[in-house]
This record gives sequence, C-alpha cells and structure tokens, in this order.
Amino acid sequence: MNEKELKENIEKIKQLLTIPDYDKIDAGIELAVSLEEPKIFEELLKGCVSIIDINDWMKSTITQSGSLNGEPTGYYIKLSLLINNPLTDFTKIREINITNGYLRKLPKNFSKFQQLEKLNLQLNKLDKIPNEVLKIKSLSHLHLGWNRIKDIPDEISELENLESLMLGNNSIKNIPNSFCKLTSLKHLDIGSNYFCDGEEWNEYLATLLKLKNLINLNYINYDLDEDYNEKIAKELQNCYIIKPVNCGQCGEKFRVEDTFERWDEYFCESCDEGWNNPALFCDCCDIYVASRGYTGGADEPSNPGNNKDLKDGYDSVRWFIDSSSYITGNAPAFEDVEDYYEYVDKMIIKNQESNFEAKFICELCTLNIPVSDKASYEEAEKYAEENNIEYWDN
Repeated sequence: MNEKELKENIEKIKQLLTIPDYDKIDAGIELAVSLEEPKIFEELLKGCVSIIDINDWMKSTITQSGSLNGEPTGYYIKLSLLINNPLTDFTKIREINITNGYLRKLPKNFSKFQQLEKLNLQLNKLDKIPNEVLKIKSLSHLHLGWNRIKDIPDEISELENLESLMLGNNSIKNIPNSFCKLTSLKHLDIGSNYFCDGEEWNEYLATLLKLKNLINLNYINYDLDEDYNEKIAKELQNCYIIKPVNCGQCGEKFRVEDTFERWDEYFCESCDEGWNNPALFCDCCDIYVASRGYTGGADEPSNPGNNKDLKDGYDSVRWFIDSSSYITGNAPAFEDVEDYYEYVDKMIIKNQESNFEAKFICELCTLNIPVSDKASYEEAEKYAEENNIEYWDN
C-alpha cells in the first residue's frame, strides 16, 4: 500500500469511526483489520501515550466546543483500535482505568486482555457486567460502581482470582448462589443498589456470609431497614462493615460516597444544593460538582473518622469530581450560587463560530477537551482581560 492509498484508507476509516454509532465504529474497525496494514492502526493511535490516553480526534467525538456530544464514543474507539492492532502486546497490559468513559458496552474481543489484573470502569453507562470481562480469569480488581447494572450473572463465579469487587450505585436486585464461589474476595461493595428487606435478602445475605475471606464490606441500601451488622460480624469476624453517614440537614442515612463533604459534615445532593454552597453544574456534562467520594479513615471530615478502622486494600477513593481551583470552607458567603461562579476557574473555549466563551468545566471533562477547542494562552489572557474574568485557564 503506497502513501496515497494509506491516507485514503485512513480517512475512510476515520469517517466511520467518528460517526456516533457503535455499529458504524465496529464497521470501521473491521475495514481497518481487513486491509492488513499495521501502519493504519499506528496512524489512528498516534498521540495516544498510555493505555487510557486518547488523542485529539478521539476527544472531538466526546466533546465539541466545550459541550458533551449526544453519544460520546472516544474511549470505545480507543479500546477497539487497541484490541485489533496487530502490534498490541496484551501480555504487558495489567491495568485499565476508564472512569467516566461514557461506555455503553465494551468492544468485541475485549477478553484478549488475558493478563489484565485491575479493571476500573466506574461512572460509565453499562447496563450489565460485560460477558467479555467475565472471561478474564486473571482479574483481581473489578470496579463497576456508578453504572446502570441490573443483575449479577452466575458467570461472575468464574473470576476465581477476584479480590476486590465494587458494584455500588447501580440498579442491582440479585446476588446469585454462585457468588459464594468467589473465595478470594476481600473487598466488596454492593451498596446503593435495590436490595430490600425480606426473604430474598436473607438468601443473599446467607450467600455473602460464605465469603470467609472478606475484610471490608459495604452493603448499605436505602430499603434495608434492619441492621444486619451483628449477624455479619458474628459470621465474618475479620470483616469490617463500612458504616453509613447521616446528612447534616435532613438526617437521612447514606453511603459516604453518595454524599458531599462540607467542613465537618456530610450533605446529600438535594440538601447541599439548597445551601448554595460552593458547587456548580459542569457546563460540559451538567454533573453537579463538589468534593465527593472518600469512604473512610483520615479522608473523612469527621474526626477521628466514621470509618477509621477500614482495612487496607478497599477502594476508598471512588468518584472525586471538582473544579480545578475549588474553594472550600474559606469561601465567602454568597446569596446566589451564580455569584460563586465568579470565583472558580473558567476554561476559555472556542465555540462553533470560533468565538471564545468562558465555561466551567469539571476535572473529568477537562481531560476530554481537544486542543483545537482551547484558546491559546495569549488568546485566553486577552479574552479574560476584556471580559473582566479573574479566574481562568486555557
């Protein structure tokens, strides 16, 4: 294949990959594979330094002009290219962390990562535990919190090396009997799901109590009224049961991860918004932005810590989303949250007309802004000066 043909094929493939449709992306990958030319993958992956890093053209499939696309596919494209690249050395890839990758599914043949030990897919849009993941027997850490998962399949038992399983904040209602075969499991989070008191929960609990190597367990669910701590502690004497916290305003009980940390108290999202505390909605993804996501020990604002006895190895940092210059307890009092907006960093972004706008972009979205959408330092400085913007970034 000569240079001209190579460029034409890359352009044809890229046109398919940038259509916001998983089937079209799969078709583009199939075309790339059929051409049997490694240089195609090399060119498409150019600029991707690490396993999770994506280049500018992939970022443009996630955000444009500082706004989230309707179907952000950049990380799906990256994984698809990596899996099908004939030069990928799967034996060297032991960890993948794609938090907030907007993934609705994983590419075909994801199970090629047969040496993978740690897989973090928290804060995505998965509605089930992917079958491809269940084929990776080497996994020791599987983190799937903050997705849309409804069921735990029987096949989960095949992950016999699993030590850490995080399934908090999904829509799970069941625990299969085969779950008790996860005899290596040490850290388990099934909190903030849809388990209810009753005969079914007692069956699930009996299954959990067979996991004799558990040392940390989070099972806090809103519809579990009875306190099962005593029964669990009797059966699993080496297991620490993670404690909930109470909202500083409404007093309701929550997982630590589902609250916002304010000084020496926790607040649920609805109460926190009502206080007009220093928090905003990201102009890109529209997620409520505030300090969030520490489970226990010294990371908790309460002293000496509600979960200070949490045992090592638990994924205590879950979802931390913040502004780049977050103002905490020393912030002045504001009558309106819009007033606070003046005191946080704004990113100077080019809109579709190539004019500049100042937007508040959260840390997670900042990673996905293409360089082509950002103002240069000189352009940002000039725009900020002309519009009296004191806190800005480019």
